[in-house]
Amino acid sequence: MKSEPDCYGQMLPSLRTPILNRPESGKVFGYRADYSGMVAKDRFVSVDRVAWKLCVACPELETCYRLSCGRLLLVLRTLPQSAYGS
Repeated sequence: MKSEPDCYGQMLPSLRTPILNRPESGKVFGYRADYSGMVAKDRFVSVDRVAWKLCVACPELETCYRLSCGRLLLVLRTLPQSAYGS
Protein backbone atom coordinates (compact mmCIF):
# COMPACT_ATOMS: atom_id res chain seq x y z
CA MET A 1 0.00 0.00 0.00
CA LYS A 2 1.39 3.39 -0.97
CA SER A 3 1.55 6.17 1.58
CA GLU A 4 -0.19 9.50 1.06
CA PRO A 5 1.49 12.89 1.48
CA ASP A 6 1.19 14.60 4.89
CA CYS A 7 -1.27 17.10 3.42
CA TYR A 8 -3.61 14.36 2.12
CA GLY A 9 -7.27 15.29 2.64
CA GLN A 10 -6.51 18.79 3.91
CA MET A 11 -7.16 21.02 0.88
CA LEU A 12 -10.14 22.71 2.54
CA PRO A 13 -10.39 24.42 5.92
CA SER A 14 -11.86 22.29 8.68
CA LEU A 15 -14.41 24.88 9.95
CA ARG A 16 -15.02 22.72 13.04
CA THR A 17 -15.48 25.80 15.18
CA PRO A 18 -16.41 29.18 13.73
CA ILE A 19 -13.57 31.67 13.98
CA LEU A 20 -15.09 35.09 13.58
CA ASN A 21 -13.19 37.80 11.73
CA ARG A 22 -10.14 35.55 11.26
CA PRO A 23 -9.19 33.42 8.27
CA GLU A 24 -9.45 29.65 8.43
CA SER A 25 -7.32 27.85 5.84
CA GLY A 26 -6.66 24.43 4.46
CA LYS A 27 -3.68 23.55 2.30
CA VAL A 28 -5.23 25.25 -0.77
CA PHE A 29 -8.54 26.91 0.05
CA GLY A 30 -9.42 29.36 2.80
CA TYR A 31 -12.42 31.20 4.18
CA ARG A 32 -13.07 34.24 6.34
CA ALA A 33 -16.33 35.71 7.57
CA ASP A 34 -16.37 39.26 8.94
CA TYR A 35 -19.08 39.76 11.51
CA SER A 36 -20.73 42.84 12.90
CA GLY A 37 -22.59 41.54 15.93
CA MET A 38 -24.52 38.39 15.01
CA VAL A 39 -24.60 39.03 11.26
CA ALA A 40 -21.87 38.25 8.73
CA LYS A 41 -21.30 41.45 6.79
CA ASP A 42 -18.72 39.94 4.40
CA ARG A 43 -17.47 36.49 3.45
CA PHE A 44 -14.25 35.81 1.58
CA VAL A 45 -12.83 32.71 -0.08
CA SER A 46 -9.12 32.43 -0.87
CA VAL A 47 -7.07 30.11 -3.06
CA ASP A 48 -3.35 29.51 -2.64
CA ARG A 49 -2.47 29.15 -6.32
CA VAL A 50 1.04 27.84 -5.66
CA ALA A 51 -0.34 25.09 -3.41
CA TRP A 52 -3.03 24.35 -5.99
CA LYS A 53 -0.41 23.85 -8.71
CA LEU A 54 1.40 21.41 -6.43
CA CYS A 55 -1.87 19.57 -5.79
CA VAL A 56 -2.66 19.36 -9.51
CA ALA A 57 0.75 17.79 -10.09
CA CYS A 58 0.19 15.22 -7.31
CA PRO A 59 -0.98 11.74 -8.39
CA GLU A 60 -3.31 11.65 -5.35
CA LEU A 61 -5.29 14.77 -6.41
CA GLU A 62 -8.63 13.07 -7.10
CA THR A 63 -8.87 11.04 -3.91
CA CYS A 64 -7.37 13.84 -1.79
CA TYR A 65 -9.99 16.27 -3.07
CA ARG A 66 -12.78 13.78 -2.40
CA LEU A 67 -11.55 13.18 1.14
CA SER A 68 -11.20 16.94 1.75
CA CYS A 69 -14.78 17.54 0.58
CA GLY A 70 -16.13 14.61 2.57
CA ARG A 71 -14.49 15.80 5.77
CA LEU A 72 -15.84 19.32 5.30
CA LEU A 73 -19.36 18.09 4.54
CA LEU A 74 -19.41 15.92 7.65
CA VAL A 75 -18.29 18.82 9.83
CA LEU A 76 -20.86 21.18 8.31
CA ARG A 77 -23.57 18.55 8.75
CA THR A 78 -22.91 18.33 12.49
CA LEU A 79 -22.82 22.09 13.17
CA PRO A 80 -25.89 23.85 14.55
CA GLN A 81 -27.60 26.00 11.91
CA SER A 82 -26.73 29.18 13.76
CA ALA A 83 -22.97 28.48 13.87
CA TYR A 84 -22.14 30.63 10.85
CA GLY A 85 -24.80 33.27 10.99
CA SER A 86 -27.06 34.09 8.08
